[in-house]
Order: sequence, then structure tokens, then C-alpha cells
Amino acid sequence: MSILLRGRLLLPLLAGRGVYRLAIVVSNLLFLAAWGESTFATYALVMGSFTAVMFLTSCGVEKGALKLVPRVTRARSELIAVFVVLPAISGSVCLIWILATGLGGGRSSLWILAGVLAVGLGLNQVLVGLHRVLDRPWRDVANHAVLVLAIGLGVAGALLADQGPLWALTVMVTAVAVLNVALVSGLVLRPSGLRRRALVRQAIGTSALMSASELAAAGIVSLVFLLLARSGFRDQGAALYVIVSASALLVNAFGFLLRIMQPQVSRTLHRGAASEAVRRRTVRWARIIAIGGAPYLAAVTALTILWRQHTGATGQTAALALLYLACIPLFFGLGSINFVLENGDRRTLRRTASGSVTGLAGAALSAFVLVPLLGAPGALAAIAVGDVVHAITVLPALTSSKEST
Repeated sequence: MSILLRGRLLLPLLAGRGVYRLAIVVSNLLFLAAWGESTFATYALVMGSFTAVMFLTSCGVEKGALKLVPRVTRARSELIAVFVVLPAISGSVCLIWILATGLGGGRSSLWILAGVLAVGLGLNQVLVGLHRVLDRPWRDVANHAVLVLAIGLGVAGALLADQGPLWALTVMVTAVAVLNVALVSGLVLRPSGLRRRALVRQAIGTSALMSASELAAAGIVSLVFLLLARSGFRDQGAALYVIVSASALLVNAFGFLLRIMQPQVSRTLHRGAASEAVRRRTVRWARIIAIGGAPYLAAVTALTILWRQHTGATGQTAALALLYLACIPLFFGLGSINFVLENGDRRTLRRTASGSVTGLAGAALSAFVLVPLLGAPGALAAIAVGDVVHAITVLPALTSSKEST
């Protein structure tokens, strides 16, 4: 993976991801202008509801592949086959369950296309990750360039030909399907790896532990959109989706940088003085979030509600944006803590995974109370509650580790 650290390759990789995420944010604003708030709100609620499916398909599997594939020599093709099949199965099972139960209120073509797109995009990120592991980073850049073109085609249809959400999703599903076929055809796969239980167990176990934080975050995002769709604040879904999409631009750039830094950080955490300095800083941040996070979050949420009441409907998006900006220290602070724990020993990896689960539980309970009561601001506050609970869960492990040293 040293190839990723060369400046001439790092910049195109970051630029490709950045332009893609920026295209998503801009396209949402243009779709809102072209379709109107009502149609866009329906589109936003459907897309937001499938956030967890995309993350379930990709996050842990990609991180697991980036960790395990470089270490394997003889069984590399078998392991790659496992990492190709695993996200396709997990994402498809989740999609079938959502559509079969009618969760979120629909089995329409829009819901089906959004679900297929979520699975396809998740698999797409795993595939380009595998190509990066195999020293083919330019395929990652080309892949995201094609996705940007597909987004542009969808926007052009909406603005110039009065096409609706079905058009935009059909274009994206088609582009992702073509890209995935091309990416799979460029990999050497040996299906025999699927019959090697030890290999499959190792891939599933590593992926599950390393996906906990992203899955918990994606799960609560999907939950708040589902609750918003069934609440009296349904019309606030458009504003919330714009904020969440803009957030994804920052979060994904941050996460991609962390994955590039992962090998160096992992080595640092196993070296005396440098390791202890990182652990002390992590304990300090975790203690700040665990102790001060709840009162801070309550204060900024209350101020947001007052601001929204003062400005009315015209200030709804601005109020949400201000609340998100106020929550950034919680989101990125916890993200950094989680990254350090994931790259520590097996004990800290398990602890932060359990912290993600308890954080999800805390956020879910908060969402069931806050979303029907406050609408979109309650949804953002519930997401932040998950990070506070996560910090409270991992703090004992950090402090005991510090004392033992």
C-alpha cells in the first residue's frame, strides 16, 4: 500500500473522491430546484433510508480487505473472491428484507432502484479498494470520474427534460452496474476460496469488527429518516438530506485520509513514547466528550430550536447547518478516538466495536423521542448522542490501558 503515499497518486485519489462527493451535494441542490420541495423530499427520504445498506455492503469489507489482502501471498486470489462475494450477499439480504417488509412505506420502483443503487455503490467501493491494494489506483480515479458523469447526466435530465427521480436513479444504477462488471473482470478470482472456512471466517470476523462504527453511524442515519418519514415533520426531510449529504463530503474525505494513514498509525501505536503520547491525547478527548458532550449537545440543540422559531420556515436549513457545525467537534473527535482504538490491540478493537453498538442503541432511543418531538434538529441531535454514548463506553478501556502502562 506504499503506492498510496506517493504524492503524485495521493492527489488524484483525493481529488476523485472529493469531486464525486461535491457532485452529490451540488446535484441535491439542483434536484431540489428542478423538482420542488415535495418531490425532492420523497427522493431524499428514500435515499436516506438506504444509507445503512450501502455502508453494510462496503465499509467493514473494504477495511478488512485493505488489512488482510496485502498480508496474503498464496491465497490472495481466493481471499479476493471472498471479499467480492461477501458485500454482494450482505447488501442483497438487507435490501430484500427492507423491500419485503415494506419498511419506510413503499415497494415502488423508486424504492427498488434506490436499494439496488445502495448495494451497487457499496460493492463498487470494495472493488476499487481491491484494485488499490493490487497497485491499480488509477482505476479508482477513473471509476469516480464515471460516477460524476452519471450524476451530471441525471441532473441534466432533471433540468432540461423535466425528468424526475426515477430518471436520476436509473442513470446511476446503470452506470454503477457497468462499472462493477468492468472492475470484477479486472480481478483474478478463485471461487475455491469460498469453500475455505478459515479464510471466510477471518474475512467476516475482521470486516464485522472494523465496520461497527460506520454501520452504527449509517444505521442511525437511516433510522432518523424512516422516523421523519412517518412523523409530522416529513417536509423537513429535504433540508436534513442536504445537510447529511454535505456532511458525507467531509466525513468521507476524513475517513479516506485515515485509511491511507492506517499502516503508519498502526506501527506508531506499538512504539514506546510515541504510542503513549497518542494514548494520552485519546484519553483526554474521550473524557471531554463523555463528560461534557451531553450538556453541550442539549445547549446547542435548544439554541437551534429557538433560532428556527425566530426565523420561521425560511431559516430551517440554516438552523440545521448551524447545529451540524456545532456538532462537528463531537463527530470528528469521536472518529479520531475510534481510529486509534481500531488500530490498537485486539482488546481495544473489541471495545470500540462494542462502543459503536451501545452508541447506536443510545442514538436510536433518543431518535424515537427527539424526531417526533423536534423533527430534523432532533434527528441531528440523536445522531450526536450516539457519539457521546460511544465515548462513555470506551473511556474505561482507555483509562485502564493508561494505568497499566
